[in-house]
Amino acid sequence: MNPKVNKVRSLSIFDYIKPTLKITIFAVPKSFFGSVGMIQRNAIASWTRLKPKPEIILLGNDAGVGEIAREFNLKHIPDVKVNQRGTPLLNDIFARVHHHASYPILTYVNSDIILTGDFLPTVQQVVAQNPQFLMVGRRWNLDIFERINYNHQDWEKKLRDRIQKAGIFSGVGALDYFVFPKPLFRLLPEFAIGRPGWDNWMVGEALKRGYPVINASQTITIIHQNHDYGHLPGNRLEAFHGTEAQQNQTLLRGHFAGSSADATHYLIPAAVAENPRVSVIICTHNQAESLSRAIASILNQNYDDIEIIVSDRNSTDKTPELIKSYHNSVRYIRQSNADIISARNQGLEIARGEFVLFIDADSILLPNSLSRQVDCFERRAGSLEMVFSGWKTGDSEVQPWHALIPILTGREGLHGVHIWMLPNLWRLIQTGAILFRRSWVQRWGGFDSRLSPHAATLDLLLNLSSRGAAGICLENITLDCTGNNVEWGAIAKLSTEANQLIDHYFSRPTLRDWMRPLESLARYQVSVWLACLAYHTGEGDRMRQLLEKSRNYSPYSPQETINNFRERFINISREYGYSFDIQSWQNLGITEDMITQSKVSHAKIY
Repeated sequence: MNPKVNKVRSLSIFDYIKPTLKITIFAVPKSFFGSVGMIQRNAIASWTRLKPKPEIILLGNDAGVGEIAREFNLKHIPDVKVNQRGTPLLNDIFARVHHHASYPILTYVNSDIILTGDFLPTVQQVVAQNPQFLMVGRRWNLDIFERINYNHQDWEKKLRDRIQKAGIFSGVGALDYFVFPKPLFRLLPEFAIGRPGWDNWMVGEALKRGYPVINASQTITIIHQNHDYGHLPGNRLEAFHGTEAQQNQTLLRGHFAGSSADATHYLIPAAVAENPRVSVIICTHNQAESLSRAIASILNQNYDDIEIIVSDRNSTDKTPELIKSYHNSVRYIRQSNADIISARNQGLEIARGEFVLFIDADSILLPNSLSRQVDCFERRAGSLEMVFSGWKTGDSEVQPWHALIPILTGREGLHGVHIWMLPNLWRLIQTGAILFRRSWVQRWGGFDSRLSPHAATLDLLLNLSSRGAAGICLENITLDCTGNNVEWGAIAKLSTEANQLIDHYFSRPTLRDWMRPLESLARYQVSVWLACLAYHTGEGDRMRQLLEKSRNYSPYSPQETINNFRERFINISREYGYSFDIQSWQNLGITEDMITQSKVSHAKIY
C-alpha cells in the first residue's frame, strides 16, 4: 500500500544561493579497474569540487579504494560487513557512517554519479525548510569514455552541453542519491549494495515514518555515467535478477517500494514558481468568432493560474479588436506569413508557465480540463513531462487511454512513446489534448517547421520520449476540436511524413542501442498500416506497393507475413471503424508468390 499523502506540494529553489552548508557524502566504490575505475574517479573528483567542500567517506576494501581515498585526502573505512558473496551490506554501511560522519546532513551517492554546482545550493535550501526529510531525484544517463579534466573552468558547461545533445533522463525508479539528516536511516535491513530494492525501500520507509520525501529532479542535475556490469560473472542479468537481487526482494516483501514519483514534495526553480502555472497558446488566423469561444472556454475553467497567449497569423478580420476587449487578460503576438507551426513556436518563446498547452482557435477546452491535467503532474510529484488526454470532434470521441495506458503507466517508469506506436499515435494524439512541461519543449526547440502540424506534434513527442520524458494518460475528454487538425489526406502524403518521422527517430543520438534493430519492425508496421488505409481510400495499387515494400522489413516467413497482413488489416479496420473481415481479405488475392517475386528495394515509396 502506498503510504504517501494525497496532497503533493511544490517547493521553490533559488539558483543564486551561495551555499555555506557542509555535508558528509559517502559511497561504496567497486574495484578501480578499467572503465569502471575511470568512471568512479570522474564521479569522486566531481564531489571534491563542490563548494564548500564536503566531507567524503569511502567505504570498503575493493582494489584501489584506499589509494583513491589517500589521493583525494578522503576518509576511508575499509572494514564493512559483507554477505557470503563478498558484497557490502547496507545496514553496516549506514551505521558506520552515522558514527563517523562529522556533519549532520548525510548524502549517499552511487559511485558512478557526477554531481554539479546546483547540488549544494538545493540541499541547503531544503535543509532550511525541513528538519527531517529524504531527498531523491532522477538522473541524466550519458556515455563518458574519458577522464574529465576538472581543472578546466568550463568542465560543467561541457557536460551540460553533452546532456543537451545526447543525455537521457532516467526513469522514476532509478535512484542514485539520498540526502537526509542524522539520525534518519541509521538502521537498515541487510540489503546488498548495488542490487535493486533497497533504494525503493528508502522511499517507502520515509513515507511510512511520515518524513517529507522531496523530488529534486527538476532542480538538480546529476549525471550517471553509463557502464556495463562486467564486474559480475552474470553481468546485468545477475545484478538485477541474481541471487543477491532476489535476497533484496525478499527483504523488501510487504514493504512499499517507492520512487521519485511517490514523493510528498517536489522542487521547482523559483523563477518558475513566480510565473503563471499554465500557458495556453491559441493559434489563429481570421477566426475571431471561434477565437472568442476558445478564450471563453479557458477563462471559464475552474483553474485560474494561467496565462492566455494568442498567436495570430496576420488576421485581417476583427481579431485585433477582440483581443483589445480582454484588456490585460490575453497576451497577443501577431506575425505575417506564418504557418501554424511558426505560430506555436512564437507563442512558446514568450510563454512563462511551468506547463504549456497548444490549441487552435476552433477548439474549446471542456470544463475542469486544466485542473485535471495539472493534478496529474502534481500527483506524480514532478516526475512527468507530458499528460495526454482524450478529445472529441462532433459526436465522435477519441479515447487514447485504451491503447496508451499499458504503455504509459507502470511503477518503473511513466514511459513515453516510441516509433513502433506510430499508427496508434497518428490516430489517437491531438496536439490540444497534451499538456507539456514547458521547459522540455523549449529545451529541444519546439515544433519542427519542416513537417505538417500533426506530424510535427508526433515528432516532438518522439523526440522528448527518446530523451526520457515521462508521460501519463488522463482518462478524460478535455478538448472539443470543432475543426479537427489531424490531417489525413492522401496516402502518399501520409507515407512521406511517416517515413520522415522514422528517419528522424533512428538518427537521434539519444536512441538506445537496443532500439536500433527495431527499425525494420517499425517500417514494417507502418507500411502495413498505410496499406490498409490505402485499401479503404480506394488506392489499390498503392496498397500493393506498400505491402510489397513491407516484405523487405518483415520479421516473419513469407506465409507468416501473409497471415500477419490479414490480422493487421482486420484489426486496423476495426480501430478506424471500417468494415473488413476474412472474406474481404480473400477478395484481395494477396498471395505469398506476389510478395516474394515482387520485392522492392529499401527505398521509400512516396
